[in-house]
Amino acid sequence: MATIKIDRACGCVKNSDLQMVTECKDIDEALAKANEMVIIMNEDFCHKHRFKTSFEDGVVLIKMDMNG
Repeated sequence: MATIKIDRACGCVKNSDLQMVTECKDIDEALAKANEMVIIMNEDFCHKHRFKTSFEDGVVLIKMDMNG
C-alpha cells in the first residue's frame, strides 16, 4: 500500500471532492494519481496557490506554495 497526503488544505481543497488522504495499491499508482490530482488542482482551483508532488518518508505528498 502507498499513501497520498495533501499537506495543507486551502479553501479550494476543502470545497472540492478531494480526500486529504488517499490509499493506492503501490507507489507507482500513488505517484500517477497524485500527479493527476496536482494537474487538476493547478488548472481548476483559484490560482492563489501552486501545488506540486513530493515523495518523502515513503509517502506521496501534495504540497501547496503561494503563487507569485
